[in-house]
Amino acid sequence: MTATAAQPLAKEIGDLLASLPKELGALNSCPTLPENVASIIDHTLLAPTATPSAILETCREAVELGAATVCVNSCMVQYAAEALRGTEVRPICTVGFPFGAASPASKAEETRQAVADGAREIDMVQNVGLLKSGDYDAVYNDIVGVVDAAKTGQAAPVKVILETCYLSRDEIAIATLLSCLAGAAFVKTSTGYGTGGAKAEDIRLMYEIASKRKVQVKASGAVRTLETVKTMVANGATRVGASGTKAIVAEAQGTGDAKQASNSGY
Repeated sequence: MTATAAQPLAKEIGDLLASLPKELGALNSCPTLPENVASIIDHTLLAPTATPSAILETCREAVELGAATVCVNSCMVQYAAEALRGTEVRPICTVGFPFGAASPASKAEETRQAVADGAREIDMVQNVGLLKSGDYDAVYNDIVGVVDAAKTGQAAPVKVILETCYLSRDEIAIATLLSCLAGAAFVKTSTGYGTGGAKAEDIRLMYEIASKRKVQVKASGAVRTLETVKTMVANGATRVGASGTKAIVAEAQGTGDAKQASNSGY
């Protein structure tokens, strides 16, 4: 599909909404929770007050816990990349964060710089306002620009943050489809800075659409306990974003509980 193929895009959306069941049952086959729960967690530090030393400490903790990645703001990814060099934990960063309202050109440039600085995955925020206005071609093109920019150098898979707290069920479905068509590797629920975080029913809906197109789902925003992680995985998530990874792991190991969880939006 080309970026200007308005009619085919409209048809894809129409066909999806017409075929989507009003209610989705439990998954017959869902992703499994690994023995080390941290291995599916993007250990996250996205606070605007985060310092380089705090990023380094987050990286140290991620390596110790065996997290999948460390997710930081793009200006900090160079510090994470250096700290994680030689480890199995990947440095990743956000683009257009947290509102998704930057121009497509600036998102693409931020992505290119992030990859050059060592980002191995990109978590971009879609343009929520354009989605809600029905300008689906613009939303699609915005994502394509980041996906293409992420292919420079060492290609970085792209996750698209939908910010589901602001979207209707149909809008979540449309945003998921657009992300898949634009070449995203994941669709993701939340920034942690909106009015709400990941919900089981949203994950299930995203999985219903994304899994058929070989795209994965990430749950983020208010994922603070082991029970929440289990719920998200049971509904189709294969990756989770959390700042309180240490507390979740402790809970899984029987050495902590949900009361230790982070108060961060993540």
